[in-house]
Order: sequence, then structure tokens, then C-alpha cells
Amino acid sequence: MTQSVVVQVGQCGNQIGCCFWDLALREHAAVNQKGIYDEAISSFFRNVDTRVVGDGGSISKGKICSLKARAVLIDMEEGVVNEILQGPLRDVFDSKQLITDISGSGNNWAVGHKVFGNLYQEQILEKLRKSAEHCDCLQCFFIIHSMGGGTGSGLGTFLLKVLEDEFPEVYRFVTSVYPSDEDDVITSPYNSILAMKELNEHADCVLPIDNQVRNDFVVYGHIAYIFIPVLYLHVFFETFFSVFPCKRKK
Repeated sequence: MTQSVVVQVGQCGNQIGCCFWDLALREHAAVNQKGIYDEAISSFFRNVDTRVVGDGGSISKGKICSLKARAVLIDMEEGVVNEILQGPLRDVFDSKQLITDISGSGNNWAVGHKVFGNLYQEQILEKLRKSAEHCDCLQCFFIIHSMGGGTGSGLGTFLLKVLEDEFPEVYRFVTSVYPSDEDDVITSPYNSILAMKELNEHADCVLPIDNQVRNDFVVYGHIAYIFIPVLYLHVFFETFFSVFPCKRKK
């Protein structure tokens, strides 16, 4: 069975990512009512024995002890990640797989890509390698980010080049949330254009999401459609990875 590592970048990426993990847990709980750690749930979660000191002992079979998401959370502001760590899913995320700063990228692609990219490159690589070590057959890195913000667009696309250099045989898939017409961040169109260039060069597949369409659904009363990006991501995982092999052929 193959595994996937989800990398959540920026405020938008972490908010959508958190909703995705909640949906994944609910679906597995509905199907796997005996609490057995099977191949399906191992695609996204590690089964960890919390009694083992240190990193915890991974359990490949048997009863579920403690599930840890195969995820890396990155944001150059602490707010959203701190909310996740204080929320109902706090035990799902490994506290050692988080990278945060306090200043933010100021809605500037160059700050996220050039400044924080170079500053945190080694730390990001360390987290990614750690996540990869816990996988038997790493299928892909799946990045969730926005195109309009500084961290999501800048650091999110910087990450693609890093993955291409360090894990050339592993797929790089991206869910990119494009800004809506009502976006009040004046730099978001420029951030999006600069980020699109990086996506074109370094991503294997991009799943674009129009934030305007999602906003329109909410305005017209269909509040459930706010989770469209989450459902989009979930369906993609279920269908694509049942077809493609673990490693890409050169």
C-alpha cells in the first residue's frame, strides 16, 4: 500500500488541511468500525504507540492505538497553527512536524519565496525526510496552499523546487486556491502570477480552486459548499492513487 504526505502551507492551506483530516477521520470511522489499522487508513495516518518514549513506535497491524497524520504544517504566522493545536484534532498532528514564525510574509510572494524559503529550507527538509522515513512506499507529496497570500504563494511554491531536488521520483501534487474578485489584498494578483510560473515548472499536477465560486455558494445559502476544496482533495486521493504506481518512471 502506498502513502501520501500532505504539506499544509500558510493560513488557507492549514485551514483547508484541517478540514480534510477531520473528513478523513470521519469517513474511516464510519467504514472501519472495528478500529483495525488497515491499508486504507495507513495511506494518510501512522499508528503510533504513545507508550514508547521519543518518536513513538509505529504499529503496522492490529488495533488502532493513536493515529498521527502524515502531514507537515508550515506557516509564517502562529495564529492558525496554534488554533489547530488547541482544537479537537490537536492529537492528530505531530508537534515535531510543525514550522512557524511570528512575523508573517506580509502578503508578499518574494518574502515567502526568497526570504523564508532560504531561511527555513533545512528545517523544512528535515521534516519532509522524517515524514518520508515513516512511509513504506511514498506515493506523493500533496501541497495545499493559496495563490494570493505571501506564505502560501511564495513559500508554497519554493517547497516544490525543494521536493523536486530531494525526492525526484515522488509525485508533487498541488491544490491551489485562487483569490476571488472581492479579495482586498492588493498584491494577490501579482502573487498569483509569480506562483503560477513556479507551478508550471515544478508541479506534476495542479488542482485549481476558484475561491470566488466557493464564496458565491455561501452567499446564496449553500453553506455546505464551503467544504468544496476538502471534498475535491478527498475524491482526488481516492481515485488517482488507485490507478498510478508508487514511483514515477524516469
